[in-house]
This record gives sequence, structure tokens and C-alpha cells, in this order.
Amino acid sequence: MKQLIYCYFVNVWQILALLSVSACLHAEVPVSTNPAPDLIFQALDGQSISLSRLKGNVVVLNFWGIWCTPCKKETPDLVALQKQFSDKGVMVIGAAMDHGNEKAVKAFAKQYSVNYPLIIASPMLIHTFSVMVAPTTIIIDQAGTIVFRQVGAISRQDFIRRLTGLL
Repeated sequence: MKQLIYCYFVNVWQILALLSVSACLHAEVPVSTNPAPDLIFQALDGQSISLSRLKGNVVVLNFWGIWCTPCKKETPDLVALQKQFSDKGVMVIGAAMDHGNEKAVKAFAKQYSVNYPLIIASPMLIHTFSVMVAPTTIIIDQAGTIVFRQVGAISRQDFIRRLTGLL
């Protein structure tokens, strides 16, 4: 029972933090060059995505929510980046912070013509990457190292600059 109450408290706290800060926060967060955890995701389309199998590619892991206005503005840029850079070894993965709302995430993906894999970010995944605010973007290089972390929306020009520097 204590664990259930704790999980509920943590989720409520995360939601409140996200709602109160996401619209006004925009900051590149310094990262130490840590290897990305070896995780396997189940995408909404059924495919299995393993970070360790993506070594050799640049991975853009974007934590977002259907309720997040900056995320809605950022999504067309992510769609364009996936189209522009997928043949150059870049893979965008959208991690929706809408646990238990798969239907709405799929509707969002259809509305925005999302062309990259989407996963529902579990509380464990959110904790593993220390995500507190949506959107948060993490870039993992070809060696599997986290090289960039952005809290808040990132412009398409910044994405292009970051990705070009890694390719």
C-alpha cells in the first residue's frame, strides 16, 4: 500500500512539475559523456527497438506529451528531421509521457503525420533519463553515448546543427 501511495504521489508531482514549468523552461543541460542505458522499447506499431542495436546510428529520443503546447510546435520539426536524416543514420524516437493514453497518442501521431517510432514512456524510462519536463530531448551518438540533453523545445535549426556535427 505504501508503494502504491508513493507511486501515485510521484506521478502527481511529475505531472504538476511538467505543467507548471514546461511552457517557460528552455535550457541545454550539460551532460557528462555517459553511455545510454541498454533499453528495449515496444513501439506503438509493434516493433521492438533496442538502444544497443541502434549503435552506429544517432538517436534523437524526444520525451513529449499530447497536452504539451511546445511539443505540438516541435513535432513537425521532428517529422522533417526524420525525413531529412533517416538515410544518414539518424533515428528519431518519440517517447510519449501519456501513460495509459495510447489511443490519444496514436490520434496525435496521425494528426501530425509522425513518421518515426513512438513509444509510451513508462515511469521507469522517465526516471532512467531523469526527465522532469516535456519536451526533453536526448541525443545519443553512434557509440551509444549521451552527448546532448535539451530541456524545453529545440528549434529545427538547432537540431540540424547538432545532428550535422555528429554525422
